[in-house]
Amino acid sequence: MAELEAPPRADVPSSTDRVEDPREGMRRGWVVWFAYAATARHLIRLATPAALVFVPLGLLALLGLAPVVDGSAALVNGSFELFDPPVGPLLAWTAAATALVLAAQAVVLPATVVLAAGLLTGRRVRVPDAMRAAARRLPAMLALALLAVLVCAVIAAAGIGVLLWHGPLPGAFFVMGLLLLIAMPCLLGMAAVVLEGRSPGSAIARGYRLACAAGPAQSGFWSSSFTLALGVLALPVAARQAVEWAASGHPLVGGVATSVLGLAFPAFQATVIARLYLRRLALRGTATEFDGLVERLPESEPSPARPVPVLAALLLPGLLYGGTMLVNPFGWLEVDQTVVTASWTRREPPIRKDGRPAPTLGTRDLRAVFAGQGSSMVMLMDGFDQAKLLTCADSACAHYRYAWAEPAQADEDPRSAGTRLPDGRIVLTTWTPQGKDETWRARLGLLMCDAKGCLPAAGGRSLGEVKDENRLVALAPSHYGGLMIAQVRRNGDGEILSVTTREDPACTKPRTKDLAKLPSRTSRYQDQGLAVAAGPLDRPVVLCFDDYTGSLAVITCEDDTCDPVHVEHPVQGGFTWASGKNDGPTGATMALREDGRPLIAYRDSADGSVRLLDCRNPSCSQADTVVLSTPGDDHLPPALAVDETGRTVVAYQDLDRDQIVVATCRGTRCTHTPVAKSEHTPGPGLAMALDGRGRPVIAWIDDSYSFDLVVTNPLNLPSP
Repeated sequence: MAELEAPPRADVPSSTDRVEDPREGMRRGWVVWFAYAATARHLIRLATPAALVFVPLGLLALLGLAPVVDGSAALVNGSFELFDPPVGPLLAWTAAATALVLAAQAVVLPATVVLAAGLLTGRRVRVPDAMRAAARRLPAMLALALLAVLVCAVIAAAGIGVLLWHGPLPGAFFVMGLLLLIAMPCLLGMAAVVLEGRSPGSAIARGYRLACAAGPAQSGFWSSSFTLALGVLALPVAARQAVEWAASGHPLVGGVATSVLGLAFPAFQATVIARLYLRRLALRGTATEFDGLVERLPESEPSPARPVPVLAALLLPGLLYGGTMLVNPFGWLEVDQTVVTASWTRREPPIRKDGRPAPTLGTRDLRAVFAGQGSSMVMLMDGFDQAKLLTCADSACAHYRYAWAEPAQADEDPRSAGTRLPDGRIVLTTWTPQGKDETWRARLGLLMCDAKGCLPAAGGRSLGEVKDENRLVALAPSHYGGLMIAQVRRNGDGEILSVTTREDPACTKPRTKDLAKLPSRTSRYQDQGLAVAAGPLDRPVVLCFDDYTGSLAVITCEDDTCDPVHVEHPVQGGFTWASGKNDGPTGATMALREDGRPLIAYRDSADGSVRLLDCRNPSCSQADTVVLSTPGDDHLPPALAVDETGRTVVAYQDLDRDQIVVATCRGTRCTHTPVAKSEHTPGPGLAMALDGRGRPVIAWIDDSYSFDLVVTNPLNLPSP
């Protein structure tokens, strides 16, 4: 290929601003090399049309976008994203912006081709003259632009057709790439319109005839197509991708670099088109044709380049974008998000020195998040093996430690419960098997975990021995440094709820009291079937979720002796998986206000919606209900927390939009804010805690063939 022949000798000039015989100069190969070199030398002049047109147009488009996306825009890791934009207004804005860009490109690119042709043939052309020459050909250029849109649609349809015809993905890309190469000479038609004044049809025919011109060491059509594909598409796209990768995490640098490249690319692309057109005309056409084209270029007295205004125009959009990302003057939601498993491999875990394999992560392992004390954050993982702890250096979880919490001999079933003490340590339940088959029994113990690992509490003392079906436990720290342990055990057709309390978290001298007999059947496989919290004066408040009827029971104590006990049923229940209806995951969670009034978030078993129960008194005998999400069979139970100001924070899944949503509520007045967009669909894992500044830290599973564990930190949630 002549365009890709050996590099030029050192004595050959690298550009041709003014040559004695422009026609001979255009015969040389290495079109992309010479075109890019000439563009680099005259970038200020060649980028002026793009700066004059695209900068004000871009600012106008951004000003029009701001009110359209208000309420749905977010800054995720410093980059602009849309979570739930209004479809109609956004489509209208997109259509208008696309039309304006096509119209502007129909002026900018031809004007730059005229400037480049003048520089390559030694004929100085002023920017205003080039812009007027392009404007005179605007109808023909718009026709070519519409044709380009049609060609792109045909190429895309061909690729989709190959896929639908059960073709492999590489085959679809091959077909689209081949059609794109065949369409590349249409770009020469644009040069024929603006340089020779041809009509659109005649210009395209002219472009293909020139593309097929052959000479010494020429391969004709494919040489032209590959040259255009390389210089106009491949290299600019590669440069843009490289800049975005290098500037990742630096919005100001990324915005400036992207802005400069976006305004400079038309100069490089137009010069490649102009040089290839002139080269093909020099190879195929006559000297009269070539000289006539040069003579038709608008020549004027040389005018000095104005680098300061052009450079300012090149930098302005990027500076405005980067400044907007940093300052956030519109008050958009700011989110820090980390895909913890992005660098993980899904291979068989290696065997450690102690003979135990390294811990892995399953889709259903995520149990709880503990944050708030100091900067560290801990996630409890427990699925179908022993419990594990993922300890993060901070709430972003960019650096972490993942290790087993339970010993190898601990029972894998059911899942461990846990809580975080005020001193930062994690307390976990663990079960030690004591029998087999029909005589199976297990002992309940506690593990005390810190940054160094986990050890049995109180020398491994057992908190009780239970049968297989009586192993649902919940933990909570007390107000005075102790620990509360709630447990339900089967008793005939119902269950007995007991609470164990102790002034020290190791439970060296536990006190256990049966509080109530409930007509419920709580499954030990539930993720959220039981919750306990320390109310005023350290009196326990317990929430039980009946897995078979979907009812909620709130158990509270009148005095320190818990005698008598109040049992209220604020939710009577509905249909659950036991009746074969609405078989999604069930459960509820609870948090207490400072005055002891419970807040309960749960998945309603009747229709699958996520709801918030706002209790009016400590016993929850009266309550208001807020429906947070639409009904759905696959909704997970929500996560709930109360910040220091008394604001309620509920995280739940919006499966219709594949989003994680946070509802911030005061009473029954709630504001719903999407905080994360799933790449696939939210999976079977959702947990939340508040960090040391009262902001939610949400861990969730992005479900796919190879799932991901994601940590999302919304930094400036709106208040209701």
